[in-house]
Amino acid sequence: MKDLAVLITVYNDQDGLDTALDSICEADNSFTVVVVDGASEVATKIDPGRYPFGVVLLRQEERSGIIGGLNAGLEYIREQGFTYLARLDAGDLHRENRLAIQYDRLRRSDSLAMVGSNALYRSEETGENLFVTRLPLKSKAIRRWSVFRTCFIHPTVMIRLDRIDDSLRYESRYLHIEDYVLFTKIAERYETENLPEPLVDCFVREGGISRSNDRAQLISGLRHHLHHPRPLNVLWYAYLLKRTAYLLVPFSLRRHIKGCLGFVSPAPKSPPPHSGRREAPVARKPEAARR
Repeated sequence: MKDLAVLITVYNDQDGLDTALDSICEADNSFTVVVVDGASEVATKIDPGRYPFGVVLLRQEERSGIIGGLNAGLEYIREQGFTYLARLDAGDLHRENRLAIQYDRLRRSDSLAMVGSNALYRSEETGENLFVTRLPLKSKAIRRWSVFRTCFIHPTVMIRLDRIDDSLRYESRYLHIEDYVLFTKIAERYETENLPEPLVDCFVREGGISRSNDRAQLISGLRHHLHHPRPLNVLWYAYLLKRTAYLLVPFSLRRHIKGCLGFVSPAPKSPPPHSGRREAPVARKPEAARR
């Protein structure tokens, strides 16, 4: 997988970055992880000898936000000639051989431009399983439902760069939904797919980006849809109704609403891990192999 780069952005989250990097467990370690430090107050540090795969650290001298970091990493990866780009977020956990599974799926397909997967969401505080996403799996369903709902979980996607337009980038005008906007464009123009099994564990964080900017995220989604009207598509109206309702109900009730809509399903129960989110459900690399 020498032509694969994994993009991680980080800002003031050394522990989260260490968690994500430590969780990567692949039989083939020929890929490269590209970490973009978005001008953290204390510069992010990485010991390359700790990992069996290559790691490149890019530090931005001025704060440009997550969108600036993502686009900087995307530009670097394209300039270096990588064919495949995978995403992972600092703090989230990578399932065993996740990259190999998606890489093989893209490489064997003559048409696929992007593949994602479902994700298991867990509690930041206890590590307990909360719910599993239920995403549309095939390109036709993704294209249909993307006007109504999020069809890709950002840290689960892998993109084949030589099959999409080089001009596609994360857009800053729709803050907090930049991934939804980009992936919707890709899904409309190219063939995409989600794998049914969860390949990444994501954490519900009290202070995470999605939670702390929740209202702004909802408003940004409404702005995007109003700027892209689809008067003949009933799902476009349903999206506006859903997002408006989310603005009016407590955050804690939305998971119940998503369950009623079929967006998520209960996760298998698991005992709380002893050391919080750092306990990953993957085959961990022996210490000697990581150093």
